[in-house]
Amino acid sequence: MNFHNSEGFTVGIEIEIQLVDLNDFGLVSTSNEIIDAIKGLKGSIKHELMMSNLEINTKVCSSITEAEEDLRKKFDVVMSEAKRHNTILCCAGTHPFSSWKDQRITDNERYRYLLETLQIVARRFNIFGLHVHVGIDGGDRCIYIMNRMLYYLPHLLALSANSPFWEGEDTGLKSYRTKIFETLPIAGLPFYFNDWSDYSQVVEMYLSMGTIRTIRELWWDIRPHLDFGTLEVRICDTPSTIREILAIAALIQAFVKKLSNEYDEGIPFIRPHASILRENKWRASRYGLDAQFITVEGKKTIGAGEAIEGILSSLDKEVEDLGSGQYMDGIRDILVCGEGAIKQLKSWDESGDLKSVVKDTSERLRNDISVNQAGRL
Repeated sequence: MNFHNSEGFTVGIEIEIQLVDLNDFGLVSTSNEIIDAIKGLKGSIKHELMMSNLEINTKVCSSITEAEEDLRKKFDVVMSEAKRHNTILCCAGTHPFSSWKDQRITDNERYRYLLETLQIVARRFNIFGLHVHVGIDGGDRCIYIMNRMLYYLPHLLALSANSPFWEGEDTGLKSYRTKIFETLPIAGLPFYFNDWSDYSQVVEMYLSMGTIRTIRELWWDIRPHLDFGTLEVRICDTPSTIREILAIAALIQAFVKKLSNEYDEGIPFIRPHASILRENKWRASRYGLDAQFITVEGKKTIGAGEAIEGILSSLDKEVEDLGSGQYMDGIRDILVCGEGAIKQLKSWDESGDLKSVVKDTSERLRNDISVNQAGRL
């Protein structure tokens, strides 16, 4: 259980994307055709469990600016190839009306194992998330930062909440994807760990008892990735646009840098009780940015928007050091205009048609890409 150290707070972004039929706006199983045609991006464009899901990964990037350049190039390529297969891309945590029962499974040994082991839990896993890796120098440092980040994961969920519909129904939640994800074993919020040795003992116990076969089956909302030497934040729904994705990634990177500095300074901290963490996660899933979060001390509440503004204010130095100030504007725009779930619900209220919700969501992504392309000309 050796943690492969990384330096410089490098960033890697993984985005699970919906493949949608251009005509009826339902999910369509065209991942094989798209991936097979894109030879030059092998390893960056990946299969997921269902063939209507495709993952785009950045390379290891030294900055969010580098990640943006890499990500936009890959989206351009995938979007162009998808069009050849009558497919459009859509970014959200769930598809509003397509059923998991209609999805084709990718033919892969690992996926066959998961289907056999998890049964209906795996078959229903028709969801889409954003994962952000940040490079960290040392396992003990990684555990310290993970412990500190636990309280703030609901804040990230509130910003990214983008899955209010499931199988044609308004769930009443802003992030229903979160509830589907929590049906996996060893999912949701992890535990507090004392240090890297404590974490390693738990993982080795899981491995020796056959609970998991690899660390990839630790489906926590945040986890160390020892092979990459990163802390991986996994709680977020897939946001609707690249701009929002980059903004959330930049926020996570800056927060990790701040907490890393506090590790060096030996700053002690309060471990909020697990009951507070779980309640706040529920509130983020249910209400998004309208949530009232319980404070660290457990004695009062604070609005999600106000709490996130406080986080932004505390990261000024780290943002300046990382050169990511422009991306914080994306966070402020989400706070003003609302998370993705609000925009989906607004489209539903105006049209009464879930196909229009998918169309509007996919157009937000396309417009984001078009505006950026025009800016580069």
